[in-house]
Amino acid sequence: MTLRVLDALPVLVLTFGEAVNKVPSGARKGLENQKVMAFKSKDKVLALDVYPSNLETVRIWIEPPTPPSIPGVSILDSKKCADLERSELRALANGSGIYVEVSSRDALNRLIAWYK
Repeated sequence: MTLRVLDALPVLVLTFGEAVNKVPSGARKGLENQKVMAFKSKDKVLALDVYPSNLETVRIWIEPPTPPSIPGVSILDSKKCADLERSELRALANGSGIYVEVSSRDALNRLIAWYK
């Protein structure tokens, strides 16, 4: 079975806690962002791509450097997203984040272990 966003989200929340990029103002103030859910480790941030057309595949932005070879983790072309243009996500903005695709829960756990 392919890892989906709804499978990865609980793993990320249990590991890192609540998303750090709630909507700052307007009618959706305080709610989860609609395109990116970001999490903070001790020193870094990562962001889960939750754009509606991507929900069947787990794609995550992480801070450089590029991770070592991890089975089930593929490095993708960089991707910009306006929702990364926030102070807490600056390290991932403007295409500077490493954009990866994660195909299994085991791969996600290995990526997290390396990243933390």
